[in-house]
Amino acid sequence: MPTTMSVKDRIFTRTQEYGNLPLFRAFRENRISVERLPEFFKEQCMASRWFQDLIWAITEIPEGPYAEFAKEHRHRDSGHYRWMERDLVTFGIAPMQAEDWFRQEWLPTRIQLARILALCHQATSDERMVILASLENAGVVTLNTIHDYFKRHQLEHKTLYFGKGHAGIEDQQVHQIDNLAQPLLDSTKPRYLEIVDLVFDALISALNDGAERYYRDCLPAAAI
Repeated sequence: MPTTMSVKDRIFTRTQEYGNLPLFRAFRENRISVERLPEFFKEQCMASRWFQDLIWAITEIPEGPYAEFAKEHRHRDSGHYRWMERDLVTFGIAPMQAEDWFRQEWLPTRIQLARILALCHQATSDERMVILASLENAGVVTLNTIHDYFKRHQLEHKTLYFGKGHAGIEDQQVHQIDNLAQPLLDSTKPRYLEIVDLVFDALISALNDGAERYYRDCLPAAAI
């Protein structure tokens, strides 16, 4: 990808790539049965806890033009992991146990999320906003794709994490970032573009690994 891209253009390009992952195509094409749908829920519950730390770390912006937004964003995105814990109950899945949080087969997911979390160490406010913009754009794809699946199969009443409300929050936050950080998103600074790529590389790696683990036989043929 050329480094002359702006941050916004890079996020758009990587979001398009992310949205075309075999897993999301499988959901959109109804290749995954309702019976097999919950197979990834416990790992998603674990991942949602990691995302909570990510949101807290990214929104550690006590001053400057992003401070008020970061404070509100942190407040709005705190506790969403509890929604996934609730979804386990509604689908009849046993609650998370200590062993679940540290399952060895889920280590690849934790490593990829840790790569993103590590970006926050000594990050500037601008860098944190680039991370946040990347995550929120990816989140719009994730939540809307899976929410649409729930809606098509009349399962909306059984989920909070993949519900309309959560998807709507992600949509709103992307628009807020676009409006607040337009000069930053117009930047072509190489470091910012590297951050965008690392975030999407990590998410794509985690999603592809999980897709192969749970739904390998459901994925579009070209992905195998």
